[in-house]
Amino acid sequence: MCFICVALCSCKKQAEETFTAGKISAKMDAPSSRLMSGEQVFLVPNVRQESNNYKESSHTFVTPTGWIMTGRRHSGDENGSTIYEYADLKAVDSQGQPLGGIITVEDGRWEGYVKESNSVFVAPSDRVVLGREHYGDENKNTRYFTGVVKYNGVATAIINYVNSITTKESNGTWFRSGSDQVVVGRTHTGDENGNTFYKYATIVFNTTVRPPSRFKVVVRLHPTEPNYPMNPIDFITASRFREHVEGGSDKGFNKNLNRFETTNSHNPEFYNIPVNIINSYVGPFPNSLNLRPHDEHAYRPGQVFLEPDDNLVGDISPNGRVPVFQYTVGSQIQYWMFYGYNFSEILLGALSFSHQGDWENVILNIKDNKIESAILSQHDSGGAFIQKENLIITESDGVQTLYIYSARGSHALYEKAGDFHTANTDHARDNGYQWVITDNVQDLSTQPWKDYSGAWGEVGENTHTTGPLGPWYKRLGFQYF
Repeated sequence: MCFICVALCSCKKQAEETFTAGKISAKMDAPSSRLMSGEQVFLVPNVRQESNNYKESSHTFVTPTGWIMTGRRHSGDENGSTIYEYADLKAVDSQGQPLGGIITVEDGRWEGYVKESNSVFVAPSDRVVLGREHYGDENKNTRYFTGVVKYNGVATAIINYVNSITTKESNGTWFRSGSDQVVVGRTHTGDENGNTFYKYATIVFNTTVRPPSRFKVVVRLHPTEPNYPMNPIDFITASRFREHVEGGSDKGFNKNLNRFETTNSHNPEFYNIPVNIINSYVGPFPNSLNLRPHDEHAYRPGQVFLEPDDNLVGDISPNGRVPVFQYTVGSQIQYWMFYGYNFSEILLGALSFSHQGDWENVILNIKDNKIESAILSQHDSGGAFIQKENLIITESDGVQTLYIYSARGSHALYEKAGDFHTANTDHARDNGYQWVITDNVQDLSTQPWKDYSGAWGEVGENTHTTGPLGPWYKRLGFQYF
């Protein structure tokens, strides 16, 4: 939800102590509360401050007590200057009017290290970024400090994740969140001349709780899974949008000139192409042809593809953060999941079947409000039909939970742990991350990228190594004719 916050004059003495571990909290004074049951409270940046200059290759920064991060600026290489922006918070209603209450920032912790040159970080569900640490050049590691914002002692939720513009890391551009946003993540690829974008989101306190779904689906990832789920919007943001030229040089879309150019440029104007432009690239005859290179239904010429600079590892903690896309036909519910990379252990001579981009899905067949059976996607097949008696299903308080397994690297879905597919190359195991895909479900038919009919990933030597087609052209009931 977007709104314009009413400007308030508020003064606060900045805390002098920088927090490094444990609990951080600060009481924020505000006008008396007028909150009615059923309303939402938005916790938005109040007074913004800038940090001192830090040498990028040797620094640790954490916001002062009770403040959160709202921006960053870097110029030069790893010996260049980094500055952070941070803010305290105020409570407002949906019209931007001030509300009373106590705002605290608690449970501060350092998250795991990520390699700076392939750094895809999003704060765990319902947490915000409070700090960052980096030592060395782009081949060394970065980590982020996160915390939980509470309103009157109750944890808030993080909603409306959006990406910033993409620009060259070294050029000194300020990344600042909007008036109702805070920093929750950052993606960077390459060295100081590589591209960076930030993820912003809104902090909200809900006075009403949405009733749970009747069905819950848990995908058990492999304990050593190298490639995690991710939001397809993040994949678009980190990619160049390109036109494939068979036997020639592929083109790149320049958003400043609003056209394709014959170039392999990695300049910022070739990244983060507006989604409405990408979504306009649809096969010329509905339900007849698409624009994916090497596809049996491809229309020629004019094939297009999305190409990130690297194989994106995704979000290592996707619960509540990475959306899943639902499409329903009658008594069937289909859930679509996206990964940035598919690693395949299947080899044909020297040819690998690995590829950028990976769409997987599970279909629930419902009868009398119960899961009767499921269809699990497995590579290029139409999916495996599994009867209820062969599925792992539990029931509690009227909610049925289905547990399925994702094979390491390929993400093919199976009803149990084991070794499957060609020469037992799909490995599904217990004790991995349990991704509750029904905790963040969005309607497939309303997605701003759904009509895009090109490839989600670079062009390979054949259809198996080229990025896949999107789910709108593989949804329930869809047929090419």
